[in-house]
Amino acid sequence: MSYSLRIREPRYFDLGTLFGRVERLEARRRRYAPSAVMAPPRALDAALLEQGRAFERAWAKEVGTLIALKRNDTAEARFAARRARAATERLAARIETARAVSLEGLKVKARAILWRRNGEPLGRIGSDGQPIQPVE
Repeated sequence: MSYSLRIREPRYFDLGTLFGRVERLEARRRRYAPSAVMAPPRALDAALLEQGRAFERAWAKEVGTLIALKRNDTAEARFAARRARAATERLAARIETARAVSLEGLKVKARAILWRRNGEPLGRIGSDGQPIQPVE
């Protein structure tokens, strides 16, 4: 028996055809499951979304106080920065423990986790839930 390696010609897609197919699939999905696609957030997520708006306001205030602290390092500025950080931390902890049932709710939870990690990406997670450190 001999096996030979067949080299295929590269496939080229007509983008108009591809996007047309995607649009047809999307229209079919909407037709057969309209409530799943167009459903508004549930009452549980409404509270989470409101907490997310409060979190964004607190985070913006925290950034403002940190900028003020950089410009003018006084005891009052340090106290205001600590107070703003604590307020944002309370909201982040509340959001992280809440249950999200919609994509918008998951976005709110992701923002809170991002704040907790100081904007650092999460990276790879092991089976034990801990970050995997790269081997150098």
